[in-house]
Amino acid sequence: MNDKAGGDSQERRRDAERSRQAILGAAEEQFAERGFDGVSLGQVATAAGLSRGTPSYFFGSKEKLYQAVLEQAFSDREEATREACRPLVEWASGGGEASLRKPMTKAVEGYIEFLLRHPSFLKLIQREELAGGSRLRSVARESKAIEEAFAAVQSVAAERESKAFSVADAVLVFVSLTFSPLTQRATFMASLERDLSEPKARRAHVRLSVDQLLHLTGLN
Repeated sequence: MNDKAGGDSQERRRDAERSRQAILGAAEEQFAERGFDGVSLGQVATAAGLSRGTPSYFFGSKEKLYQAVLEQAFSDREEATREACRPLVEWASGGGEASLRKPMTKAVEGYIEFLLRHPSFLKLIQREELAGGSRLRSVARESKAIEEAFAAVQSVAAERESKAFSVADAVLVFVSLTFSPLTQRATFMASLERDLSEPKARRAHVRLSVDQLLHLTGLN
């Protein structure tokens, strides 16, 4: 009897977690497409295939659901970014004996690929920018992977007495050449006839980005 009760309890917890994740996934898509003010909890429930009251049961309010969506989106982004930048950290931990071009290329490629797979993340950030970012600033989020990777690269540059570079500048250039173009796919990038979803165009853009980052760091 106890084993059965325990099994039922575990299954209920799994069902609850599946429902919670379904709500977060549906809410991310809805908020990305319509914005915070254009989405109701009922619409989220419908998109998730759940009853109307389920989002309120799990999150209490639309505001708290939106905060949870942003937290999850940034958690996913940080995990992917840390993995993308891992070659830079490994290069630095090895003393920078090999060329920096290959690990830098992997970092740029990895981050762009994550962003291409998660267009809702791009849209959420664009909507926050237009709204002044007040809700985003109130959310606890980690966003240190790129900064920490370039800090590791900077330590090698210092050991070599190479030209000094600012980690903040490196992060700015990295994000400007990866995140920013994908927020302007239908406008600025379209005017340049550069579609980063196309492999050939993406490879050329990665090379350009890596060249700029290597020039900034003074390493190769």
